[in-house]
Amino acid sequence: MGKGHCLTLAVVFCLVQVCYTDDTSDSSRPVVTQTWVDKLKKDLLANYDRNLRPTQHFNVTSVDLKMTIRHVDIDEETSIFSVYGWVKMDWTDDKLKWNPAQYGNLDVIRTNPDSVWRPDLVLYNNARGSDNLHYGKTNVLIYHNGKVLWVPPTDYHSFCELNLRLWPFDYQTCFLKIGSWTYDGFKLNLTASENPEIDISVPNNEWSIRKVTTDRNIVYYKCCTEPYIDIQYNITLQRHTSTHKAIVISPAFVIMLLSLSVFWLPPHCGEKIVLNAVIILIVTIFLIYFAQQLPAMSGNTPLIVNFFSTTLYLVAISTITSVIVLRLARTRHFQPPSRVLKSQLDGCLGSVLGVSSGSGTLPSDEDKEASGGENIGDPKQRDWLRVATLIDRLIFVIYLIIYIISIIYYSL
Repeated sequence: MGKGHCLTLAVVFCLVQVCYTDDTSDSSRPVVTQTWVDKLKKDLLANYDRNLRPTQHFNVTSVDLKMTIRHVDIDEETSIFSVYGWVKMDWTDDKLKWNPAQYGNLDVIRTNPDSVWRPDLVLYNNARGSDNLHYGKTNVLIYHNGKVLWVPPTDYHSFCELNLRLWPFDYQTCFLKIGSWTYDGFKLNLTASENPEIDISVPNNEWSIRKVTTDRNIVYYKCCTEPYIDIQYNITLQRHTSTHKAIVISPAFVIMLLSLSVFWLPPHCGEKIVLNAVIILIVTIFLIYFAQQLPAMSGNTPLIVNFFSTTLYLVAISTITSVIVLRLARTRHFQPPSRVLKSQLDGCLGSVLGVSSGSGTLPSDEDKEASGGENIGDPKQRDWLRVATLIDRLIFVIYLIIYIISIIYYSL
């Protein structure tokens, strides 16, 4: 047998071996059977264009919108209102209808949202610039009658005009305005058949939802004759005040009481200046705290900030008054008070404020020592001391009235 003949036999043997191996491997592979879902999806989406509205151009596509709110937040520094939740959208797609009997009684399928047409609903008052990717990529449900249901998680960020005048007892009403970006009302009819559902998963430590209302608006722009429809959700939030009461409101009452108590110290007592200085320091610290916590907003400065700012001015005036009173009480006077002052001391005003000669408020021995010793026995010195006391108590009454009015005004 020649070498050529042997080579031919070897080649034939190898080919037979290869063919036998391929047949064996093919027979061992499992046979994949196409499901009804595969067949239905293939038939439905064979010539489907997801960029075109799924009905005749003269028909209207109705989209029903419902929102479920899971979490809310407000960034007061940037005036941005954030809502996290779910948005339920359903509409009818005339291109996605089938007879369930022809597909094993299959009446609903689930598929990627990018494979079908979706309404271009965006947040009109979006606070994230050109970013309108509000919705997550969850599957859509397609029913045999053409109904399409899409419930994606959503992340809305809108601008909100804040009014902090009543901070920290304020209510804020923010809104979300949602509508189609390119379709007018003759092409896409937007409805809200149900009120938003509030299902808070993680409560906000600062805010709680008090009320949610829904408005359906039809707007005509100057450029166009077609109506444009939007759904507006008005969300009213209330600030939690328990922490702020402990941090801000309680110290405000203490500061008020301290500033009033200054006027009940003896008129010759130098500690009046020290107490006023301590109050000024405390008020200044609170004003710095407010500057860090609250945004600078024109036209609606919080009343509590105005209260502390006014208190700062009042304590400054009180300090000046204390200096005058100390001067009157400690200086040795060679002339008695004027007849006008004398008449006030012994008249109705002196009696009401408890500084008349018969009121029993004459200085004690300690007062004599503090105000100049034996000089206090001089009738002129005693009268000037009564004048200083009159000024202190008169300013006390004025400050008390101012604080009462401030409390009533702030409460209203």
